[in-house]
Amino acid sequence: MRFLILLVSVVLVASPAKGQVEDYVVFQSTSQRQQDNKATQPHSSHSVDDPCSSPRSAMETFHSWLQEGSYSPGRASACFDTSMLNDTTESASELAIKLKRIMDSRGLFPPIDRIPDDPYYTDTAGNSRYEPFTSMVLPIYLEKKDGRWLFPSDVLNNIPTLYSATFPFDLSANVDKLPSWLKTPVVGVKLWQLFFVFALILFALITQRVILWLSQLQVRRTLNTEKENHWINKSLDTVGAPLGTLAMAAVFWLGFPLIGFTAGVNRVVLFATKVLFMISVVWFGYRMADILSDILAKKAEATETKLDDQLVPLVRKTMKVMMFVIGGLFILQNLHVDIGSLLAGLGLGGLAFALAAKDTVANFFGSLMIFVDRPFQIGDWIRIGSTEGTVEEVGFRSTRIRTFYNSLITFPNANLMDSAVDNLGAREYRRYSTTLRITMDTPPEKVEQFCQAIRQAILDLEGMRTDYFIVELENFGTHSLDIKLYCFMVAPDWVTEMKTRTALNLQILRIAKDLGVAFAFPTHTVRLPEGASHKLSNDFTEALVPKGP
Repeated sequence: MRFLILLVSVVLVASPAKGQVEDYVVFQSTSQRQQDNKATQPHSSHSVDDPCSSPRSAMETFHSWLQEGSYSPGRASACFDTSMLNDTTESASELAIKLKRIMDSRGLFPPIDRIPDDPYYTDTAGNSRYEPFTSMVLPIYLEKKDGRWLFPSDVLNNIPTLYSATFPFDLSANVDKLPSWLKTPVVGVKLWQLFFVFALILFALITQRVILWLSQLQVRRTLNTEKENHWINKSLDTVGAPLGTLAMAAVFWLGFPLIGFTAGVNRVVLFATKVLFMISVVWFGYRMADILSDILAKKAEATETKLDDQLVPLVRKTMKVMMFVIGGLFILQNLHVDIGSLLAGLGLGGLAFALAAKDTVANFFGSLMIFVDRPFQIGDWIRIGSTEGTVEEVGFRSTRIRTFYNSLITFPNANLMDSAVDNLGAREYRRYSTTLRITMDTPPEKVEQFCQAIRQAILDLEGMRTDYFIVELENFGTHSLDIKLYCFMVAPDWVTEMKTRTALNLQILRIAKDLGVAFAFPTHTVRLPEGASHKLSNDFTEALVPKGP
């Protein structure tokens, strides 16, 4: 909406204050055209001799005689080659007016200062031919014939076709039928033109809403499910703004030239509309990257592997960067910037940038190696040197690891390629190794019963590996009998491992209580020489008895 208000301001500011040359003179009578031919001749470097002596003089003759104060379509068509016009083609004066209207509607000014003034000019192919605009912008050209530079007959015969394509609805043909008050100028703009500008704005807004509504309807019909309605609304809201802006820009691009403003106003408005259109295309593609990433994320949630989960953020960022770069080149190319020369000019700058960004490039290749080798996945518990924690995100430049004291460590991907990664989260089983120390006076039979009961507990406990474990009397300790417990748990994460360990340890305590097995603790026996104990006791007693005053 701000863009539309800006366009109205541009129209009011850029419009000439003294009025415009009426474009509907195409439909003037023959007597009126004859009167126009008597208008004052404008200043031109070749008007005294031959007005068509060079490409510049021919184009200047055409353009200058169709300006306010020197309006004469007959003289403007002096450099038209009418020798081979079709029978259905209008007169040279009418063709001159139509060609001028076509140029004005497209915001085109003949580049008079850049047009060669050499009567013997030849193009790169050696032909006596000059094109003031590229064929895609406007397919007209001047050609030398019998020593004079003229608009050839094939160009003139094509003007009615160009005019019909440019003005499918010729509003100027009906201007005479409008009430006189609609022709009143307001800040240099006819009142009827302002009405059509506001009508165009209203139509653009309606088009935006209709396109958005049709998109919602089509998507819902395609998916045909209520479950996805929330996601559909979110996605359509994401692309709604650029899609609506794209529709409004298209409406203005097609509709504004029909209103009949001058070339200056049309050039400004069409340039702004063109830039807005291209930005909307890039904006739409940028938002579509979010939608495609959301679709990939929904599919990744349905799979068991976590590899695609960590690929989604990387794919999202890659698509956005590519859309930004391609979109920027697309905008520059459509603004007639030489992309090849621009890229060539950035050669040394690109080399300096590459040297400065070598660490970034190394980190990017490090991220690629992570996805190729898959040393870990998101959610895995890993250890890299002294860094240990859970993988949260793998990005372009770095990998983020959440430590067990809840801090976040950012690890450059380039360093990962040269580091040993211990993936504790990829373990199939989690080991539990400990020593159970029981008292030295435990009978052998009871030791045997204790070990057998623990073995049976491992077999019965859910989450334990039952095909490989060890429960044996390993050693005679200094103060205990040492029983080695070596087993494995089937646990996908650390929390499950702790719960399984607790269950096993509690079962071992119950077994020890039922069998009357006591756990040993360190003890020390102190032996004293004969008689030393009696003397130590007396000294201790004397120390405790208080002495008199």
